[in-house]
Amino acid sequence: MLLDYFLIFFIHLIGNQCSELRDHPGHMKPFGSSGPFLEIEKVTDLPTKTFFSNYVKTKRAVLMQNFVNQFPAFSKWNDQYLTDVSSKHPDYKVSLETIKKESRDQDTINLPLHDFLFIYNSSELYMVNEVPPYLKEDVVLPQPLQCAQAPSVLEETIVWFSSGGTSSVTHTDDYENILCAFDGIKEIILVDYFKHKKAADMIIDEHKGAYSTMDVDKVDYEKFPLLKDLEYYHFNLSAGDCLYIPYKWVHQVRSYGRNLAINFWFNFERIFGNAEFSDECSYNKLDLSKTLDTFTYGPVQNDFFDNFKIFIMRQVNLGNRKIDDWISLILGVERELSDEKREQSHDMLQEMFSLMDFDGNGVLSDDEVIDLNENVNFNLN
Repeated sequence: MLLDYFLIFFIHLIGNQCSELRDHPGHMKPFGSSGPFLEIEKVTDLPTKTFFSNYVKTKRAVLMQNFVNQFPAFSKWNDQYLTDVSSKHPDYKVSLETIKKESRDQDTINLPLHDFLFIYNSSELYMVNEVPPYLKEDVVLPQPLQCAQAPSVLEETIVWFSSGGTSSVTHTDDYENILCAFDGIKEIILVDYFKHKKAADMIIDEHKGAYSTMDVDKVDYEKFPLLKDLEYYHFNLSAGDCLYIPYKWVHQVRSYGRNLAINFWFNFERIFGNAEFSDECSYNKLDLSKTLDTFTYGPVQNDFFDNFKIFIMRQVNLGNRKIDDWISLILGVERELSDEKREQSHDMLQEMFSLMDFDGNGVLSDDEVIDLNENVNFNLN
Protein backbone atom coordinates (compact mmCIF):
# COMPACT_ATOMS: atom_id res chain seq x y z
CA MET A 1 0.00 0.00 0.00
CA LEU A 2 2.81 2.41 0.91
CA LEU A 3 4.47 1.74 -2.45
CA ASP A 4 1.20 2.63 -4.20
CA TYR A 5 1.10 5.98 -2.40
CA PHE A 6 4.68 6.75 -3.43
CA LEU A 7 3.89 5.81 -7.03
CA ILE A 8 0.83 8.07 -7.09
CA PHE A 9 2.85 10.91 -5.53
CA PHE A 10 5.65 10.43 -8.09
CA ILE A 11 3.24 10.48 -11.04
CA HIS A 12 1.57 13.59 -9.63
CA LEU A 13 4.95 15.29 -9.12
CA ILE A 14 6.14 14.52 -12.65
CA GLY A 15 2.83 15.71 -14.06
CA ASN A 16 3.14 19.02 -12.23
CA GLN A 17 6.72 19.49 -13.45
CA CYS A 18 5.70 18.81 -17.07
CA SER A 19 2.83 21.26 -16.73
CA GLU A 20 5.18 23.92 -15.35
CA LEU A 21 7.56 23.40 -18.27
CA ARG A 22 4.75 23.62 -20.83
CA ASP A 23 3.56 26.83 -19.17
CA HIS A 24 7.03 28.42 -19.14
CA PRO A 25 7.05 31.62 -21.26
CA GLY A 26 10.04 30.30 -23.21
CA HIS A 27 8.46 26.96 -24.15
CA MET A 28 8.18 26.56 -27.94
CA LYS A 29 9.62 30.07 -28.41
CA PRO A 30 13.02 31.10 -29.84
CA PHE A 31 16.05 30.17 -27.76
CA GLY A 32 16.80 32.76 -25.09
CA SER A 33 13.70 34.88 -25.74
CA SER A 34 12.14 34.59 -22.29
CA GLY A 35 14.98 35.66 -20.01
CA PRO A 36 15.91 36.40 -17.33
CA PHE A 37 18.50 38.65 -18.94
CA LEU A 38 21.89 39.93 -17.81
CA GLU A 39 23.67 43.07 -19.03
CA ILE A 40 26.74 42.49 -21.19
CA GLU A 41 29.79 44.48 -20.10
CA LYS A 42 30.94 47.11 -22.64
CA VAL A 43 34.34 48.73 -23.23
CA THR A 44 35.75 51.18 -25.76
CA ASP A 45 39.45 50.40 -25.14
CA LEU A 46 41.03 47.08 -24.18
CA PRO A 47 44.83 46.69 -23.98
CA THR A 48 46.24 43.18 -24.21
CA LYS A 49 47.18 42.74 -20.54
CA THR A 50 43.78 43.93 -19.32
CA PHE A 51 42.01 41.66 -21.78
CA PHE A 52 43.85 38.51 -20.75
CA SER A 53 43.84 39.28 -17.02
CA ASN A 54 40.30 40.59 -16.60
CA TYR A 55 38.37 38.61 -19.21
CA VAL A 56 40.17 35.57 -20.67
CA LYS A 57 41.50 34.24 -17.36
CA THR A 58 38.21 34.92 -15.58
CA LYS A 59 36.07 33.62 -18.48
CA ARG A 60 33.98 36.80 -18.77
CA ALA A 61 32.39 37.96 -22.02
CA VAL A 62 32.83 41.59 -23.06
CA LEU A 63 31.45 43.77 -25.88
CA MET A 64 34.12 45.97 -27.49
CA GLN A 65 32.49 48.97 -29.12
CA ASN A 66 33.87 50.65 -32.28
CA PHE A 67 36.88 48.32 -32.39
CA VAL A 68 37.18 47.69 -36.15
CA ASN A 69 36.00 51.01 -37.61
CA GLN A 70 39.60 51.85 -38.59
CA PHE A 71 40.32 48.50 -40.26
CA PRO A 72 40.69 48.85 -44.06
CA ALA A 73 38.11 46.06 -44.46
CA PHE A 74 35.48 48.12 -42.63
CA SER A 75 35.41 50.83 -45.28
CA LYS A 76 36.59 48.87 -48.35
CA TRP A 77 34.66 45.60 -48.31
CA ASN A 78 31.64 46.56 -50.40
CA ASP A 79 30.46 44.18 -53.13
CA GLN A 80 32.21 46.06 -55.93
CA TYR A 81 35.60 46.04 -54.20
CA LEU A 82 35.32 42.37 -53.26
CA THR A 83 34.28 41.48 -56.81
CA ASP A 84 37.20 43.41 -58.31
CA VAL A 85 39.78 41.87 -55.99
CA SER A 86 38.47 38.30 -56.09
CA SER A 87 38.21 38.36 -59.91
CA LYS A 88 42.01 38.52 -59.96
CA HIS A 89 42.10 35.19 -58.09
CA PRO A 90 39.61 33.00 -60.01
CA ASP A 91 41.18 29.73 -58.84
CA TYR A 92 40.65 30.46 -55.15
CA LYS A 93 37.29 29.06 -54.03
CA VAL A 94 35.42 29.78 -50.80
CA SER A 95 33.27 27.37 -48.80
CA LEU A 96 29.53 28.12 -48.84
CA GLU A 97 26.76 26.76 -46.66
CA THR A 98 23.55 26.15 -48.55
CA ILE A 99 20.88 26.71 -45.86
CA LYS A 100 20.65 29.91 -43.83
CA LYS A 101 19.11 28.13 -40.84
CA GLU A 102 22.16 26.14 -39.87
CA SER A 103 22.10 22.37 -40.01
CA ARG A 104 25.27 20.46 -39.30
CA ASP A 105 24.12 17.89 -41.86
CA GLN A 106 23.71 20.35 -44.74
CA ASP A 107 25.72 20.21 -47.94
CA THR A 108 28.39 22.78 -48.66
CA ILE A 109 29.68 23.94 -52.03
CA ASN A 110 32.78 25.79 -53.21
CA LEU A 111 32.77 28.75 -55.58
CA PRO A 112 35.08 31.65 -56.41
CA LEU A 113 34.16 34.64 -54.24
CA HIS A 114 33.16 36.76 -57.25
CA ASP A 115 30.63 34.09 -58.30
CA PHE A 116 29.15 34.05 -54.80
CA LEU A 117 28.84 37.84 -54.86
CA PHE A 118 26.81 37.64 -58.05
CA ILE A 119 24.12 35.39 -56.52
CA TYR A 120 24.19 35.71 -52.72
CA ASN A 121 21.41 38.33 -52.49
CA SER A 122 18.91 36.00 -54.15
CA SER A 123 19.95 32.68 -52.62
CA GLU A 124 20.37 30.79 -49.36
CA LEU A 125 24.14 30.68 -49.86
CA TYR A 126 26.22 31.79 -46.90
CA MET A 127 30.02 32.10 -46.93
CA VAL A 128 31.93 30.53 -44.03
CA ASN A 129 35.60 30.50 -44.96
CA GLU A 130 39.09 31.37 -43.79
CA VAL A 131 39.97 34.96 -44.69
CA PRO A 132 41.22 34.59 -48.30
CA PRO A 133 44.96 35.29 -48.64
CA TYR A 134 44.32 38.17 -51.05
CA LEU A 135 42.15 39.95 -48.44
CA LYS A 136 44.37 39.54 -45.38
CA GLU A 137 46.06 42.90 -45.94
CA ASP A 138 42.69 44.55 -45.18
CA VAL A 139 42.23 42.84 -41.81
CA VAL A 140 44.04 44.10 -38.71
CA LEU A 141 44.61 41.96 -35.65
CA PRO A 142 42.23 43.29 -32.94
CA GLN A 143 43.81 45.47 -30.26
CA PRO A 144 43.59 42.86 -27.43
CA LEU A 145 45.64 40.37 -29.49
CA GLN A 146 48.42 42.72 -30.65
CA CYS A 147 50.94 42.93 -27.81
CA ALA A 148 53.84 40.66 -26.82
CA GLN A 149 53.01 36.93 -26.98
CA ALA A 150 49.35 37.50 -27.85
CA PRO A 151 49.58 37.09 -31.67
CA SER A 152 51.05 33.61 -31.19
CA VAL A 153 47.75 32.34 -29.79
CA LEU A 154 45.79 32.99 -33.00
CA GLU A 155 44.39 29.78 -34.54
CA GLU A 156 41.96 30.77 -37.32
CA THR A 157 40.26 33.79 -38.85
CA ILE A 158 36.89 33.02 -40.43
CA VAL A 159 34.72 35.24 -42.65
CA TRP A 160 30.93 34.99 -42.23
CA PHE A 161 29.20 36.67 -45.17
CA SER A 162 25.52 36.58 -46.19
CA SER A 163 22.60 38.72 -47.28
CA GLY A 164 21.13 38.30 -43.77
CA GLY A 165 18.51 36.02 -42.35
CA THR A 166 20.94 33.39 -41.07
CA SER A 167 20.44 31.51 -37.83
CA SER A 168 23.06 29.33 -36.16
CA VAL A 169 22.53 26.25 -34.05
CA THR A 170 23.07 26.68 -30.32
CA HIS A 171 26.69 25.67 -29.83
CA THR A 172 30.04 26.17 -28.17
CA ASP A 173 33.42 26.86 -29.80
CA ASP A 174 36.64 24.86 -29.56
CA TYR A 175 38.61 28.05 -28.92
CA GLU A 176 38.35 31.47 -27.37
CA ASN A 177 36.55 33.72 -29.85
CA ILE A 178 36.60 37.40 -30.78
CA LEU A 179 33.73 38.01 -33.22
CA CYS A 180 33.84 41.34 -35.10
CA ALA A 181 31.00 42.77 -37.20
CA PHE A 182 31.89 44.72 -40.36
CA ASP A 183 28.40 45.13 -41.82
CA GLY A 184 24.85 44.42 -40.66
CA ILE A 185 23.60 43.42 -37.23
CA LYS A 186 24.00 40.16 -35.36
CA GLU A 187 21.57 39.19 -32.61
CA ILE A 188 23.50 37.33 -29.93
CA ILE A 189 22.33 34.95 -27.22
CA LEU A 190 25.02 33.98 -24.69
CA VAL A 191 24.96 31.63 -21.69
CA ASP A 192 27.82 31.47 -19.18
CA TYR A 193 28.90 27.82 -19.29
CA PHE A 194 30.73 28.01 -15.98
CA LYS A 195 27.72 29.44 -14.16
CA HIS A 196 25.24 27.00 -15.74
CA LYS A 197 27.44 23.96 -16.38
CA LYS A 198 24.81 21.29 -15.68
CA ALA A 199 22.22 22.93 -17.92
CA ALA A 200 24.78 23.72 -20.62
CA ASP A 201 25.99 20.12 -20.72
CA MET A 202 22.38 18.99 -21.17
CA ILE A 203 21.68 21.52 -23.94
CA ILE A 204 24.82 20.66 -25.93
CA ASP A 205 23.64 17.11 -26.61
CA GLU A 206 25.83 16.48 -29.67
CA HIS A 207 29.09 16.35 -27.74
CA LYS A 208 31.46 15.55 -30.60
CA GLY A 209 30.17 18.50 -32.61
CA ALA A 210 29.65 20.70 -29.51
CA TYR A 211 26.16 21.79 -30.54
CA SER A 212 22.52 21.30 -29.59
CA THR A 213 19.86 19.48 -31.57
CA MET A 214 17.18 21.86 -30.27
CA ASP A 215 15.12 23.84 -32.76
CA VAL A 216 16.32 27.39 -32.04
CA ASP A 217 12.98 28.80 -33.23
CA LYS A 218 10.80 26.52 -31.07
CA VAL A 219 12.63 25.34 -27.98
CA ASP A 220 11.02 22.35 -26.26
CA TYR A 221 11.35 22.83 -22.49
CA GLU A 222 10.05 19.32 -21.85
CA LYS A 223 12.98 17.88 -23.81
CA PHE A 224 15.46 20.38 -22.29
CA PRO A 225 13.98 21.04 -18.81
CA LEU A 226 17.05 22.78 -17.35
CA LEU A 227 16.49 25.69 -19.74
CA LYS A 228 14.14 27.05 -17.10
CA ASP A 229 17.14 27.78 -14.85
CA LEU A 230 19.23 29.74 -17.36
CA GLU A 231 20.15 33.41 -17.43
CA TYR A 232 20.91 34.93 -20.82
CA TYR A 233 22.89 37.76 -22.32
CA HIS A 234 20.73 38.96 -25.23
CA PHE A 235 21.97 41.92 -27.30
CA ASN A 236 22.90 43.11 -30.79
CA LEU A 237 26.41 43.19 -32.21
CA SER A 238 26.53 46.20 -34.53
CA ALA A 239 28.92 46.99 -37.38
CA GLY A 240 32.24 48.16 -35.92
CA ASP A 241 31.87 46.21 -32.67
CA CYS A 242 33.60 43.05 -31.46
CA LEU A 243 32.51 40.49 -28.89
CA TYR A 244 34.74 38.25 -26.81
CA ILE A 245 33.04 34.86 -26.32
CA PRO A 246 34.91 32.73 -23.76
CA TYR A 247 35.71 29.13 -24.59
CA LYS A 248 32.77 26.80 -23.80
CA TRP A 249 30.20 29.60 -23.46
CA VAL A 250 26.95 28.56 -25.13
CA HIS A 251 25.80 30.90 -27.89
CA GLN A 252 23.36 31.30 -30.75
CA VAL A 253 23.58 33.95 -33.48
CA ARG A 254 21.12 35.45 -35.99
CA SER A 255 22.03 37.97 -38.68
CA TYR A 256 20.12 40.83 -40.30
CA GLY A 257 20.83 42.84 -43.46
CA ARG A 258 23.93 42.45 -45.62
CA ASN A 259 26.06 40.74 -43.03
CA LEU A 260 29.82 40.52 -42.88
CA ALA A 261 31.80 39.43 -39.85
CA ILE A 262 35.16 37.90 -38.98
CA ASN A 263 35.87 35.77 -35.98
CA PHE A 264 39.34 35.43 -34.54
CA TRP A 265 39.70 32.06 -32.83
CA PHE A 266 42.60 31.90 -30.43
CA ASN A 267 44.03 29.34 -28.03
CA PHE A 268 44.94 30.92 -24.70
CA GLU A 269 46.59 27.74 -23.44
CA ARG A 270 49.44 28.24 -25.93
CA ILE A 271 50.95 30.65 -23.42
CA PHE A 272 49.90 28.33 -20.59
CA GLY A 273 47.76 30.67 -18.61
CA ASN A 274 50.37 32.45 -16.48
CA ALA A 275 52.38 34.46 -19.02
CA GLU A 276 53.40 37.86 -17.74
CA PHE A 277 52.84 40.68 -20.21
CA SER A 278 55.19 43.65 -20.27
CA ASP A 279 54.07 47.04 -18.97
CA GLU A 280 53.53 48.33 -22.49
CA CYS A 281 50.79 45.70 -22.87
CA SER A 282 48.84 47.57 -20.21
CA TYR A 283 48.29 50.51 -22.54
CA ASN A 284 48.94 49.30 -26.11
CA LYS A 285 46.76 51.01 -28.71
CA LEU A 286 45.58 49.67 -32.06
CA ASP A 287 48.46 49.37 -34.54
CA LEU A 288 46.98 49.38 -38.07
CA SER A 289 50.18 47.93 -39.54
CA LYS A 290 49.53 44.56 -37.86
CA THR A 291 47.47 43.05 -40.65
CA LEU A 292 46.93 39.32 -41.08
CA ASP A 293 49.34 39.13 -44.02
CA THR A 294 52.25 40.32 -41.88
CA PHE A 295 52.60 37.26 -39.65
CA THR A 296 52.06 33.51 -39.64
CA TYR A 297 49.38 31.94 -37.49
CA GLY A 298 47.41 28.73 -37.19
CA PRO A 299 47.30 25.50 -35.18
CA VAL A 300 50.59 24.04 -34.01
CA GLN A 301 51.61 21.54 -36.68
CA ASN A 302 53.32 18.21 -36.04
CA ASP A 303 54.14 18.93 -32.42
CA PHE A 304 52.32 16.30 -30.41
CA PHE A 305 53.80 17.26 -27.06
CA ASP A 306 52.93 20.97 -27.30
CA ASN A 307 49.40 20.11 -28.40
CA PHE A 308 49.13 17.64 -25.53
CA LYS A 309 50.17 20.31 -23.01
CA ILE A 310 47.67 22.74 -24.51
CA PHE A 311 44.89 20.16 -24.14
CA ILE A 312 45.87 19.41 -20.52
CA MET A 313 46.03 23.10 -19.60
CA ARG A 314 42.63 23.72 -21.16
CA GLN A 315 41.07 20.97 -19.05
CA VAL A 316 42.77 22.25 -15.90
CA ASN A 317 41.43 25.74 -16.62
CA LEU A 318 37.95 24.23 -16.96
CA GLY A 319 38.28 22.77 -13.46
CA ASN A 320 39.14 19.20 -14.49
CA ARG A 321 42.03 18.78 -12.05
CA LYS A 322 41.30 15.47 -10.28
CA ILE A 323 41.65 11.92 -11.57
CA ASP A 324 37.89 11.38 -11.30
CA ASP A 325 37.35 14.46 -13.49
CA TRP A 326 39.61 13.01 -16.18
CA ILE A 327 38.06 9.57 -16.10
CA SER A 328 34.56 11.04 -16.35
CA LEU A 329 35.66 13.38 -19.15
CA ILE A 330 37.31 10.78 -21.36
CA LEU A 331 35.30 7.65 -20.64
CA GLY A 332 32.09 9.67 -20.79
CA VAL A 333 32.73 10.37 -24.48
CA GLU A 334 33.73 6.78 -25.29
CA ARG A 335 30.33 5.29 -24.56
CA GLU A 336 30.74 2.17 -26.71
CA LEU A 337 33.68 0.69 -24.80
CA SER A 338 33.29 -2.84 -23.50
CA ASP A 339 33.56 -3.37 -19.74
CA GLU A 340 37.03 -4.85 -20.22
CA LYS A 341 38.25 -1.92 -22.35
CA ARG A 342 36.70 0.53 -19.91
CA GLU A 343 38.58 -1.03 -17.00
CA GLN A 344 41.85 -1.01 -18.95
CA SER A 345 41.32 2.63 -19.92
CA HIS A 346 40.54 3.51 -16.31
CA ASP A 347 43.86 2.00 -15.17
CA MET A 348 45.80 3.71 -17.98
CA LEU A 349 44.32 7.10 -17.13
CA GLN A 350 45.19 6.67 -13.47
CA GLU A 351 48.79 5.86 -14.35
CA MET A 352 49.06 8.76 -16.81
CA PHE A 353 47.67 11.15 -14.22
CA SER A 354 50.16 9.98 -11.58
CA LEU A 355 53.03 10.73 -13.98
CA MET A 356 51.85 14.32 -14.34
CA ASP A 357 50.98 14.80 -10.67
CA PHE A 358 54.53 15.52 -9.49
CA ASP A 359 53.66 16.22 -5.84
CA GLY A 360 51.32 13.24 -5.58
CA ASN A 361 48.40 15.17 -4.08
CA GLY A 362 45.85 13.87 -6.58
CA VAL A 363 45.25 17.30 -8.13
CA LEU A 364 46.89 18.83 -11.23
CA SER A 365 48.10 22.41 -10.83
CA ASP A 366 48.91 24.99 -13.49
CA ASP A 367 52.60 24.76 -12.56
CA GLU A 368 52.65 20.98 -12.96
CA VAL A 369 51.29 21.28 -16.50
CA ILE A 370 53.74 24.06 -17.37
CA ASP A 371 56.64 21.99 -15.98
CA LEU A 372 55.71 18.95 -18.06
CA ASN A 373 58.56 18.11 -20.40
CA GLU A 374 59.19 15.53 -23.08
CA ASN A 375 61.30 13.46 -20.68
CA VAL A 376 58.15 12.28 -18.92
CA ASN A 377 57.68 8.67 -19.97
CA PHE A 378 54.09 8.10 -21.07
CA ASN A 379 54.75 4.52 -22.19
CA LEU A 380 51.72 2.88 -20.63
CA ASN A 381 51.70 -0.38 -22.58
